[in-house]
Amino acid sequence: MNTRKHNNNDALLIVARAMLLLVPLMLATPSRASAYADPGTGAFMYQAAYAAFLGGSFYLRKLLDRFWLKRKKDSPRAAPVEMSATPKSF
Repeated sequence: MNTRKHNNNDALLIVARAMLLLVPLMLATPSRASAYADPGTGAFMYQAAYAAFLGGSFYLRKLLDRFWLKRKKDSPRAAPVEMSATPKSF
């Protein structure tokens, strides 16, 4: 078994790698962002949230229906009752 003791050089190497990744990202982002949101933006956000909720609920319902149908097929049932094609008169 190869056991290696961590020393300060390993910690320094980790910090240096993190700084090499984070410093360019911090320099690339603007210091102050000025943005304008028109009145239709809020309506668009509500519409997107509503559509995501409805789409997710239909997908979940279809997924659960598929699960329940599969489960019903696996369960033992009584023999089906045969029905005649012509209705009986009283």
